[in-house]
Amino acid sequence: MNDHDELGTLLTASAPPAPDHAATTALSATLAREVVAADRGLQGRIRGLRRRHKVATAVTAAAIVLVPTGAFAAQHFLAQTGTYGNPANAPGLVDGSEYINACAKDFAAYVATLAPTDVPAPPGHRWADYAQQQARQYTSDGTCSPGMTGTVQETSLRVGMLSSASSDWGCALVRADEDHDRSAASTARAAMVDLDSEARRLSPQEGSVGTWDPDTFLRVSKDPKFVGCKR
Repeated sequence: MNDHDELGTLLTASAPPAPDHAATTALSATLAREVVAADRGLQGRIRGLRRRHKVATAVTAAAIVLVPTGAFAAQHFLAQTGTYGNPANAPGLVDGSEYINACAKDFAAYVATLAPTDVPAPPGHRWADYAQQQARQYTSDGTCSPGMTGTVQETSLRVGMLSSASSDWGCALVRADEDHDRSAASTARAAMVDLDSEARRLSPQEGSVGTWDPDTFLRVSKDPKFVGCKR
């Protein structure tokens, strides 16, 4: 694995999701290098979150916990499999959240229920848009043919939305700082802290979440080469 691969993975993981906001669809290489320097171990986890559902057959039985039939019957979405990760058998790679079938017809509807609506979405964005983007990420390559099953853990879906929103809140912080708008800056900082705290709570591996510390994001944005938050 070389630096180019690491940066490509990070840029993909950090790109803001909303298609109507193309100006913020990719963070700069400067921002990616900051993350690489902070945690070299991020690359593997992010890559795993992106495509792990496509290799469901590689998940061993030891990493899955079956729930009782009654509990599974209480689920409301076809996308919910009723199986859960067993972190004791795959520490740092598997958590205890449910495995979700990305090929189920109600997968996108299920992802929408995971949006952290208790935290305000960044200006110009909606949690519904983040959920749609996250769902498309796992289905847009056309591999979900009839009868196909592909699994991704619930935690990965949640963290993906938190990461994308964190980047957009970072850009809101940059603009507030440029405008000397203390109120907007305070709001952005609070949202970024909340998103980062939740992502770290969910993720089984430190440094894998892709969310941002406000001061780190702001500091990197001041580099002349930074191009991640154009107005």
